Amino acid sequence: MRVFITGITGPVGSALADYLVTLPGVEVHAFKRWRSDTRPIAHLLGRITVHEGDIEDPYSVARAVERAAPERVYHLAAQSYPSESWDAPVVTMRTNVEGTINLLEAVRRYAPRARVHIAGTSAEYGWVRPEETPIRETHPTRPLSPYGVSKVAAGLSGLQYAASYGLHIVVTRSFNHVGPHQGDRCAIQTFCRQMALIEHDRQEPVIYVGNLEARRDFTHTRDVAHALWLLLDHGVSGEIYNLCSGVATRIGDIVALVQRSGRVATEVRIDPSRLRPSDEPLLVGDNTKLRQATGWAPQIDVPMMVEELMAYWRERIATGGEVSSRG
Repeated sequence: MRVFITGITGPVGSALADYLVTLPGVEVHAFKRWRSDTRPIAHLLGRITVHEGDIEDPYSVARAVERAAPERVYHLAAQSYPSESWDAPVVTMRTNVEGTINLLEAVRRYAPRARVHIAGTSAEYGWVRPEETPIRETHPTRPLSPYGVSKVAAGLSGLQYAASYGLHIVVTRSFNHVGPHQGDRCAIQTFCRQMALIEHDRQEPVIYVGNLEARRDFTHTRDVAHALWLLLDHGVSGEIYNLCSGVATRIGDIVALVQRSGRVATEVRIDPSRLRPSDEPLLVGDNTKLRQATGWAPQIDVPMMVEELMAYWRERIATGGEVSSRG
């Protein structure tokens, strides 16, 4: 089976590739920008086929899909940071919306029988009242960032291609995912990285934070990768599935876990630059639909994530290597 992954150097793309190369009979094709950092997939080079291009360039996307002739497509390439979308809203729209349409057009022309996954986000739901949680797929979308708006449009584009052209397309709305090769823009990552820097005397003993009261739903990228494989086996075309743990964790409690895992005492300080113009107070998803379709369940909880990522960042800081977060 030939599988095509966009965003291969991102945290989910690299975790998915790690999983797929362990499966018998699976041939992995990767689509990456020429300037993307290949360290997250360095151990896979020679075991996967890499196609270079830019998701915003319809010609390079079409050429890669034609050459790969995939039976499954995982579309993970994106400008995936809400905070960055405030500074670069037009770039976010081009990458996430036009990029998705470029891929859909290529699939329609060169791999119309392929099963396609399009990655969305919980940011599409936006402001959610506590009584509306856990969030189901039927909840209205009320995005609060240009990023959230772009992913609503990308997901709807996928559903339109499924309805109009008969392509097999499923859309996920992933809540926060966490794993190695992610960089330090995710809350858990930035706290663990700061602690590792402090332990190596490269930062004062202060962990800088944003909104500590926000509560988020975290899933490890290895669990996400397994879910995505199962979903293209069992998911219904034209449907949206929440990809989440179903458990909300307060950001302040994660900071406390990191402090307990640290080897030195630290204080916590609010950094105004880490506060967003608008921020959803609670995002926790209902994963019933995904569970029922696939039998999937997450295996890695937040304390396990913190333990793993503390070890990861200690090694990265000690060896002087830090991986880019852009896929």
